[in-house]
Amino acid sequence: MIRLKWSNNSMMLLSVLLAILLWVYVNNVQNPVKEQEFRVTVETRGELSQGLTLSGLPKSVAVRVQGKNAQLSGIRPADFQAVVDLTNITEGETTRPVQVTAPSGLQVVQVNPTRVTLTVERVIQKQLPLAVVVKGEPLSGHTALEPVVQPTAVLVRGPARVLKDLRSVELTVDITGTNQNVEQQLMIPLPPGVTSSPDRVKVLVPVTRALPSRSLPVVPRYTGSPADTYQVLRVIPQPATVQVYAPVEVLNNLESISTETIRIDGISDNVLKEARLLLPQGVVDIVPGKVELAVQVKPKQQPVPQEPPETPRENAGSPDQNKQP
Repeated sequence: MIRLKWSNNSMMLLSVLLAILLWVYVNNVQNPVKEQEFRVTVETRGELSQGLTLSGLPKSVAVRVQGKNAQLSGIRPADFQAVVDLTNITEGETTRPVQVTAPSGLQVVQVNPTRVTLTVERVIQKQLPLAVVVKGEPLSGHTALEPVVQPTAVLVRGPARVLKDLRSVELTVDITGTNQNVEQQLMIPLPPGVTSSPDRVKVLVPVTRALPSRSLPVVPRYTGSPADTYQVLRVIPQPATVQVYAPVEVLNNLESISTETIRIDGISDNVLKEARLLLPQGVVDIVPGKVELAVQVKPKQQPVPQEPPETPRENAGSPDQNKQP
């Protein structure tokens, strides 16, 4: 009887052992532990104080995790979270850890980089002139004239360290082999972390036949009247002068260049209108061929109301005269 009981216990023990071996086999052979690396986007917690900008923050970090094959199946980088805390960060250089949160059941083995060095700087803005660099040569028998850029300057905004030594912004235009004007709209090339307003400008490189030229003032022409309570203060052409190309005898008889007539009926605020330039007889080319007219208005001065003349008071006489006899 005792022997039979021992045999049953042995069988039970053997069954448990086999179950354990089977579990180990399934977990280690059919569902082994392995490592996998993910590229996780870095996020921030907390906000910078107004007037500060941040540099040195990587777009992503490499996260290596360990887990069962079944656990790793279907895992995406978006399932992780990599955070850099910016709480109480101040101007200067500082190092902050990258805090990574992995999906349940996975163990983070490595984060690269584990810490990031951040630079916090003041944000400033300044106005920078635009300089055009002309590349190449036009077709034989033609010449490139002085480039025209509109606007002539841009307002840039960015870290003080980057902008303090920036004096101008250069734009490059290629005119190789052309026999006509080259007009382009170009993006403003700026260092990382710097923005500009506007972010693109118009550049014109005039290409013309070899002729004598002369710089002449632009005379704006307009018709109509602003709103009833407004009057025209001034009309300013931009640019104020243009380059005129013509034979010498034609140039010598010119004193200015007029714009086409623009209408300003009913305006009650400053406006900017584009106007073509009128080509006088004998003139071959005008650069640029059109300008912008800044029409400035102001309220009319209201007449000061006149006070009615004071009515003369009757002579009441002296106290003695008023006494009764």
